[in-house]
Amino acid sequence: MKTRSRNIVIVLLAILVVVALATVSAVLIVGHDRKSGGSATHQQSAVSEDGRTVITSGSTFSDTLGDLPEPTIEGFYQQKVNWRECTDDDLKQMEGSQQSSDGYECGALYAPLDWDQLDGDVIALALAIHRAPQSEGALFYNPGGPGGPATSILPYIASQGLSMDLADRFDIVALDPRGVGQSTPVICLTDKERDETAAMSDDPADQSDSTQEPTPQEIVEDLKAESAKLAAGCKEHSGSLAEHVDTISAAKDFDMARAALGQDKLTYLGYSYGTYLGATYAELFPDKVGRMVLDGALDPSLSIDEVERLQMQGFEDALANWIKVCSASSDCPVGSSVDEGLETLNAFFDQLEEKPLETQDPNRPLTSSLAFSAVIGLLYDTQLHDALTQGLDMAIKQDDGSTMLALADLLMERNADGTYQNNSMEAISVINSLDYSPVGDIEQWAAAAEKMKAELPFMGRFAGYSSAALEGWPIESTRERGPIHAEHPGDCCGGNDARPRHALCDVAGACRPAQ
Repeated sequence: MKTRSRNIVIVLLAILVVVALATVSAVLIVGHDRKSGGSATHQQSAVSEDGRTVITSGSTFSDTLGDLPEPTIEGFYQQKVNWRECTDDDLKQMEGSQQSSDGYECGALYAPLDWDQLDGDVIALALAIHRAPQSEGALFYNPGGPGGPATSILPYIASQGLSMDLADRFDIVALDPRGVGQSTPVICLTDKERDETAAMSDDPADQSDSTQEPTPQEIVEDLKAESAKLAAGCKEHSGSLAEHVDTISAAKDFDMARAALGQDKLTYLGYSYGTYLGATYAELFPDKVGRMVLDGALDPSLSIDEVERLQMQGFEDALANWIKVCSASSDCPVGSSVDEGLETLNAFFDQLEEKPLETQDPNRPLTSSLAFSAVIGLLYDTQLHDALTQGLDMAIKQDDGSTMLALADLLMERNADGTYQNNSMEAISVINSLDYSPVGDIEQWAAAAEKMKAELPFMGRFAGYSSAALEGWPIESTRERGPIHAEHPGDCCGGNDARPRHALCDVAGACRPAQ
C-alpha cells in the first residue's frame, strides 16, 4: 500500500504545530461539537486614491481601520489604533476561560505588504487588548506556530494563561502576525481542500491495494508536487502575500505596533515559534527591547530537518509517557506496557492505512492522517491525555472513529459546517517555507528517514524528507538559518549595572544571556 509519501506530507503541515493548543487545553472536551461560525479566512481588497491596493481580512477587526497612512516609515509608525469594545464575533469564547468579550478592545493597523516597498500594497493587522487596572505598559505575546492566532485566545491568556499579577500590571496585547488569523490571511486552500489535505484523501492512488513501499525518489517527487500545488493555491487565492509573511517582516510589524501603542520599548512573551519571532525582533531592534520572555526557545540555527528530528523525538517520548500512565489502568485501550502500546498503535494505524475507520459522518471516515493529527495535538499537554485515551478506546475497541475525528477537528478548528475558524493549516507551511531553506540531497534524506524509522518505533513512520518539501516550494526563502545575536544597549531591565550587555530580560525584571 503506497502510503508513506502521503503520510509524510502531514509532517510538513504538523511540524511546529500551533503551540497555542497547549495553552488552551480547556477547549478540548470529548463530544464537543464546534458550532458553525463561518470561515474567518477570506480577503477583501480595494484600491486607494493613490493607487495602493489595500488587502484586509474581511473580518470585523477591519472596520476599525482609519485613514491610509502616508507611504513612509513615519506614516506607518505614527498610526493610532481606533480601539472599540470587542464583540462576541471578534473573540471566540474559549471554553473554561469563564470570560466573554466584555472588557476587551479590538482594533487594527495598516502595514506595508513589503517593508522594502512602502508605496506598494497594504495589508491589515488585527489587535486586541485586555487593559490592566493600573497599567505599567503593554505586554505583547505570541502563542507559537507559526500560524497561531493571538487575538482569538486573548480571553484565556488574560484570565488563566498569565498570573493575576501580570494581568493587573500590564495591558495584555494580542497581535495576529501578518498572514494569520484576523490579520490579512494567507489563503491557499478552499475549505474542501483543507479537508482533503487533513485527511490525505484526495488522491485515488492512495487507496491502492499495492503493498509496495514507495521509493525515495517517489516520495521526493510526491512532496515536491504537494508543495507546488499548495504554492499555486496561495498565488490563486492570496496573490503575492505568500511572499511576504516571513518572520523578519512580522518582527517589523511588531515594532510598528509598539510605536502605535506609544511604547518606548517592546515588552514581549513568546512561546515556541514565538521565541524565534522575539529573537528576530531583538536582532533587528536591539535598542527597542524592554523585558522579554522566550519560553520553549527554538534554536534559530537548526535546519528544518533537525527541527523535525527533535520534534518527532519529543512526540515519541510524550507518547511513551502517555502509554506508561495509561497502561497502569486495566482498561487502557493500547495494552499493559509501553512496548505493547506501541505495537497496538502501529497495528491500528496499519489498519487505518488499509481502510479508514467509519465515523458518525458517512462522508468523513477517520484516516491515518486525521488520527495522527489528533494524537500529536493531544500529546502537547498531559491535561489532554484523558481525551486521547477516550478517543483511542472508541476507535480501537469499538471500531468507531467518531471521537478521534471530533478531536482532530477541534485541534484544526474545523466547524461543524465544514468551514475553518482560521488559516493555520496554510500559514504554518507558508511561513516555514519562507523561514527555512532545504539542506542535503535525496540520499541524505532517505538515510535520515530510515534512521528515524528505526529509532522512533511509532513516530518514525511519519518522519523525514522535510527538506524535499521545501525544495519543491517555488518562493525563495528570506533568510539563512544561523545563531541570532541580540545586543542589549546596556540599560538592561531598567538598570545600568554589571549585568551582561548581550542579554534579554524577563517580565519580572531578571536578565538572561541571549544566544
